[in-house]
Amino acid sequence: MTDKTGTRGLSRRHVLQGAAALAAGAAVPGRVWAQASKAPKIPEVTVRLGGFAVTNHGWTVLAAKKGFLKDVGITMAGGAPKLLRETQVLPQLNNGELDISTMWFGLVVQALDKETEVRPILSYSYFQGNTVLADPKAGFKSVDEFIAEGMSWDKAAEATMRQMKGKRFAITASPSTYPWNEFALSLAGLSMKDTQTVPVEDPRAVQLAIGNQVDFAAPGGAVQCYQLQYQAGWKPIMSTRQMVKYMPAGAESAVNDLLNYDLMMCTQKYLDSNRDTVLRWCGATYKTLDYIFGPQQKQALTEYAPFISANTGAQMDADAIKFIFEQIDPFFQWKDQANLWENESYPLYYKNLYNYQIRKFVKAGTIPDKNYDLDKIFQAKPLWKEMVELKVKTEALMAKLDGSASAERKALAAEAKKHYDSFNYLDASRFMEAAVS
Repeated sequence: MTDKTGTRGLSRRHVLQGAAALAAGAAVPGRVWAQASKAPKIPEVTVRLGGFAVTNHGWTVLAAKKGFLKDVGITMAGGAPKLLRETQVLPQLNNGELDISTMWFGLVVQALDKETEVRPILSYSYFQGNTVLADPKAGFKSVDEFIAEGMSWDKAAEATMRQMKGKRFAITASPSTYPWNEFALSLAGLSMKDTQTVPVEDPRAVQLAIGNQVDFAAPGGAVQCYQLQYQAGWKPIMSTRQMVKYMPAGAESAVNDLLNYDLMMCTQKYLDSNRDTVLRWCGATYKTLDYIFGPQQKQALTEYAPFISANTGAQMDADAIKFIFEQIDPFFQWKDQANLWENESYPLYYKNLYNYQIRKFVKAGTIPDKNYDLDKIFQAKPLWKEMVELKVKTEALMAKLDGSASAERKALAAEAKKHYDSFNYLDASRFMEAAVS
């Protein structure tokens, strides 16, 4: 499954120099156009995609359903992502059962010494939906209520979480939420051992809560959090959103321990052999996000709802998914990538989050104390930079084509513009090169 169009090895300096030269060429009057180069070919490939059966992972089905992958020569195996338990994703990615997978990076950072081959290729959201919800009839107060009474954050957080001591607490059976639950309880000097934890699957946690069999619940899935808060009326007493709102931020802030990217990953081996496919995949992903968050959002989410409802057991509609995508799991689109990779003052800058978390796991003995090169791990950064360079190159080539060009050249340019508008900057540049050569 290796693509054959080759890698470019572009440097930003060379691309910008070439762009300047091309732009200068556009100003030369009276150019006589020769025959255009032959139209480039886009190879046909199949990609096996995996991910979690949760709302902010299954949306990738729209990339296949709407033809955005087909436009760049990619077929998603089975026409939909293979939705798995979170503990199954990394093994299947590493053993070659999957080519690309969505992933929550919080499960990777605490195992960086073992997960040495997986590489993030695109970061698309972050989860701020960890929430402890309380029985609305029991009189428990939220951290917001304690703060409204005049308490400082520290005192309010302690008072909020102390209410859970000895109480029945439904938690997700998978381990991904445990660090957050432990952190939240530690604000009152407690741990999960100080509560009567009930580890269950997320849908069961909702059933226990609605049936008054637990006092508190912290489902790991955004769907179940939404069901409890907005359909069953349970009160959120502590959440990541509240922590981010009230806690001090910055590179050394404990807030960095609460946030993690949802992203797409492949192995280094797959990336090395299929870089062009990965670039096309990323372009189709940004196109899908543009569809989800654009003027046709209601249509996009309505089309997505049956798939995620069938795979989560929850009846989701467009409004519920919109809430999850904008409040629980805010997304990063193409326009947001520069902040992730280049803006050190941005709270979600990758090194702010993951240098902090790595130090924490090293200190705790979870991972060995050695160098973990985030720039090597996060291949999403150089891939994004390459896409930016190809975009700049395409724009310069577009400026070079003038009105005297042949119909054949204009047709190639039109094809380039189609790919350009769909974030497929690799083939946009290839078609424009053919149009002006």
